[in-house]
Amino acid sequence: MSILIKTILAEINKKLNGSGFESAIKIEIYNEGSIFINEDGARTINAKVDCIMSSDVETFEGIQSGRIKATNAFMTGKLKIDGNMSIAIKLANTLSSKKSAKT
Repeated sequence: MSILIKTILAEINKKLNGSGFESAIKIEIYNEGSIFINEDGARTINAKVDCIMSSDVETFEGIQSGRIKATNAFMTGKLKIDGNMSIAIKLANTLSSKKSAKT
């Protein structure tokens, strides 16, 4: 597992604040790897998902930091979504939040 994937996993789990995610989604980061998110949190273990989000590193980091709106990334083709789009929107909103849920 790359250092980037380890860093992203830690950040996602921090933003999920131990509560997991009520749906199952896969994030594919081109040339880096994949992250699976479900009620158990973010992991690299392959799992069945309802939605797949795919992007390059720069786009994903921009969405996660809040510099890039996921909707804009999707509309410009920088973010691909396959499956239930409402799940992708909910996750994007969670990831782009500036602080964790319990602070």
